[in-house]
Amino acid sequence: MSDARRLAGDRLGAALRDSRARTLALVADLDEAQWNVPEQAGINPIAWELAHLAWFGEFWVLRGPHRATADGFIEAARPARIAGPDALHDSARLAHADRWRHRWPDRASLFATLQAQLGACVEAIPDSADDAALYWHRLALFHEDMHGEAFVWLRAALGWPAPAGIAAPVACGRRERLRLPGGPVSIGRAASEPGFAFDNEVEAHVVELAPFEIDSVPVDNAAFLAFVTAGGYDEPALWPGAAGTWLSAHGLAHPGRWRRGSGGWQARWFDRWCSLDPHGPVVHVSAFEAEAWCRWAGRRLPRAAEWEQAAQSAPGFEWGGSVWEWTADPFRPWPGFTPGPYRDYSQPWFESHRELRGGSFAAHRRLHDRRYRNFFLPGRSDVFAGFRSASRRP
Repeated sequence: MSDARRLAGDRLGAALRDSRARTLALVADLDEAQWNVPEQAGINPIAWELAHLAWFGEFWVLRGPHRATADGFIEAARPARIAGPDALHDSARLAHADRWRHRWPDRASLFATLQAQLGACVEAIPDSADDAALYWHRLALFHEDMHGEAFVWLRAALGWPAPAGIAAPVACGRRERLRLPGGPVSIGRAASEPGFAFDNEVEAHVVELAPFEIDSVPVDNAAFLAFVTAGGYDEPALWPGAAGTWLSAHGLAHPGRWRRGSGGWQARWFDRWCSLDPHGPVVHVSAFEAEAWCRWAGRRLPRAAEWEQAAQSAPGFEWGGSVWEWTADPFRPWPGFTPGPYRDYSQPWFESHRELRGGSFAAHRRLHDRRYRNFFLPGRSDVFAGFRSASRRP
């Protein structure tokens, strides 16, 4: 959605309502047992996550101005009227494990809070196209879109039915090697560019790339299965350092959501085991698994700058609506990085996380932007991540 970063007025209000409707649809069908999700890494209690969404919108849109306190947290000038207190609803203040220790309101109360917050935030949309004035509403929109995808991967991780409207990623096209010339390329967003930008996307800067090849589409299941059947998970040379530690801890011989049945290989799709689609993109693999495949195939993961340049300039480069794609780069600040008002969006995760590009089938199209930098720990395989490969041109 090319103009998603410039939404304003009624269109912005409609997008906020659309995002909220999707959020509620992703949890409305859950029974009481499902509502009380077990504590585990990578997911949140559903009630906390909904309460957090209501708090986030009110905090940033309605309670400003904001300031950083001596303890590093952000404080709002106005008190909470709809969703609070801050100490329980701010993800920076409430530790992940503690989100299971609090008694949250029932779903009817939460839905009423969400409705009140949304109505107040939509009513507060300024009658202006000024980017600074619209920043908070746009931030709330994209933040909720991200949590919508998180609800989808929660359902997949726990083996619940796929939510309505979620279909398996489409089959990859024929994988070809695209040849790019390299040279100086500009990546990122200029601070002066109109529209919304996440802090880690700014400032645009020049990177020198050597000539390279990059796959036209993500690696498919058939190509990854060849690695599995060749014993790729049993070859230590393909899993150096942290990758070997990760593999030893998980004890895998194939992706965690694959199994070999009497009729052949299968992959788990939410609550069902399905025949492995050889043409579909491999998904639910960690960065370590992606790199092991690349070593086995004599390839490598693309640098984030290579991926962005290919998305911008290479005919035949297909991306979005499939999987998030691991890159070779740690998630790092770009030259001149300055934290945005939402200081905890990027800064706490630099260096420890790995950068991904693209856009998964479960992410709203508003999030699909060639310059959008996603990031996860490299050992995560519960998210909708796959990869494509690259190499230096001879």
